[in-house]
Amino acid sequence: MKSVKEYGNCFKKLHKKVDPNNRILVVNTFYQFLSELNPTIIPLIYTSISANLDETVNTTKSIEVGYKITQKNIQQ
Repeated sequence: MKSVKEYGNCFKKLHKKVDPNNRILVVNTFYQFLSELNPTIIPLIYTSISANLDETVNTTKSIEVGYKITQKNIQQ
């Protein structure tokens, strides 16, 4: 599974190619972004979605890091 950083960068590049004029509804873009993420963290991200894809990707990276730390601590 790709990290959010890798996935986010790839998603943003593809989004620019598919929708260079930003005509796709923002909500559809976010649903597409969320569809490939870890289902455990999607509710956290969904509540943090901003109107900007870059901000949402950055927030998702932070949530992923926190999730991994939590899972590591639980397994110990």
